[in-house]
Order: sequence, then C-alpha cells, then structure tokens
Amino acid sequence: MLTLKLKETMTGWLELNENHHQEPVEITIDVIFMKRLKPWQPQPFTGSLRLPNRDYETETHGYLTIKPAGSRYELRFDLPDVGPVQAVGEKTYDVFNLKESLTLCPLTLFKEGQAIGYSEVAYSDSIMAFPFRSMRLTSYALS
Repeated sequence: MLTLKLKETMTGWLELNENHHQEPVEITIDVIFMKRLKPWQPQPFTGSLRLPNRDYETETHGYLTIKPAGSRYELRFDLPDVGPVQAVGEKTYDVFNLKESLTLCPLTLFKEGQAIGYSEVAYSDSIMAFPFRSMRLTSYALS
C-alpha cells in the first residue's frame, strides 16, 4: 500500500531548568503516514536525537500531528544524567511571520510529568526544497 513518508531534521538548542545552560541539539524524525486517509490524526515516528557537544546520540520516538494551525510534536528519548524525558510542543502558523512559523518549534521537556527544561528547534534547510528533499511516496505492508 502506498503512503507518504516524511524525513525532517531540526536543529537548535536544549536547556535544563537546573543549570540554564543551552546546548546544541539535532533531532531527525521519520514519519510514515500509516493513517494516510486521516493525516490530521497523530502519526507515529522514530528517529534520533543528537547532542553534538557531548558526542551523544539516542533513539527517539513519538507522534507528529498535523493541524491547520500548526504541527504538534511529541517525542520521547533518554538524556544523559536525566534519564527518560518527553518533549512536547507545536509550531503555530502565522501568515505575518510565515517562514519562522513554518520552521520553528518550541518544546517543553518533561520528566515524570514535571517540566524540567525547554528546547527550540527549527528546520533550517530550504522551505522551497522541503517537499522534494523531505517527502517521499513509500509502500508499507499491512499487518
């Protein structure tokens, strides 16, 4: 069965409340739109999170929800010296600030339901090239 696959890489910073130190972060996600007839429903993804200053890379997984007002991201991953965390945030589309609103995603970091930090990541490649570089038709098997 054919469906859409999205591969998106966003870079930015991550900051924990305890030390207020921003460090570079890179997040790459691979989304296969399993619910292609209902793309506005949460779509599962897998990917990676990289902290280049620490030479650290880990797997991430979560959901991407595409909504008319902005895409929502929910990620789960492990942070060194912290353990499992969840990052949640969404882009808020704005016609008066279109480029930034399409690319920038603020995230709040949670551990066991408590906010422990913040992150801001953005898609930094060409917006015009996004459909050609990041989106593909792919097939998947029904289970």
